[in-house]
Amino acid sequence: MRQDSLISIIVPLYNVETYLPWCLDSIMAQSYQNFELFLVDDGSTDDSGKICDEYASKDERINVIHQKNSGPSIARNTALDQIKGEYLTFIDSDDVVHHRYLEVLLENMQNYGADISAVTFSRVSEYGKLGEADFSGKVATYNPIKAIKRILYQKDLENSAWGKLYKSHLFDNVRFPESIYYEDLAIFYKVYEKAKKIVFEQVGLYGYRKRPSSIMGNFSLKRADVLDVTDDFVKHIELNNPNLLSAAKDRKFSANMNILWLMTITGIKDEEIVNRCWGNIKELRCSSLFNPQVRLKNKIGALASFLGLKVLCFLFGMFKE
Repeated sequence: MRQDSLISIIVPLYNVETYLPWCLDSIMAQSYQNFELFLVDDGSTDDSGKICDEYASKDERINVIHQKNSGPSIARNTALDQIKGEYLTFIDSDDVVHHRYLEVLLENMQNYGADISAVTFSRVSEYGKLGEADFSGKVATYNPIKAIKRILYQKDLENSAWGKLYKSHLFDNVRFPESIYYEDLAIFYKVYEKAKKIVFEQVGLYGYRKRPSSIMGNFSLKRADVLDVTDDFVKHIELNNPNLLSAAKDRKFSANMNILWLMTITGIKDEEIVNRCWGNIKELRCSSLFNPQVRLKNKIGALASFLGLKVLCFLFGMFKE
């Protein structure tokens, strides 16, 4: 493995003083040390910015950017405009990474001639630590069409920006959309379409921390942004990669079912969104039901939808996770 390859690491952050030192310590402890780290403090009102400055004072590889609160997309985009590395990875500020995270991602990318290298994630409790990694999992390579298809069908690959190493040029003219949720889902296919090969190792080197106060940990109607996101990529795929259209429609079906379920179990009401979800579910359910590549969960949902909206919502209310 080449040791002279510079990796740019982007960490957007906002009010994460409790978790940030764990994240930064896991990055600084990497077995592969040729990296530059961009910490984008998105207008934190706690001591997160101070913690960033303290770490930067001890290591010249750390670049701290303080900006007014604008959201994680703008924070990432700010750093994307400044990176110098041949390779790029994103890490969320409340997560942690295994000490071989960069090493394994880069080694796989170089060994397999890939433009994107991915690993899987392990869930970390709010105050837990990432356990030992199990390297017994398989390594697979995909062309971009197959990789996008696996993501849309929600199989082993994730649409998340984190947990992956990219050739930095893949983000030329690609930026995260501002002021929406599901920003990763909104751009992943645009990045993958530019790649020649994707390598994926089933080893949990990324520690995903699910905490109650995170953006995605609490439901609000902003989560309905996913309806626009899935509408957009169905249109894009229909025009550019029609052989992926069935997969894109199933992901759209899944998004609409999920929003309707979340609204049902939280008791949040919005007639316009409910009607939009229900209309899309009725339009897409046959496509998902009779598609052999669709996961069982979606097929069951498609079948249940034929009982009607009221019955479907009643069934949703019985499964509150």
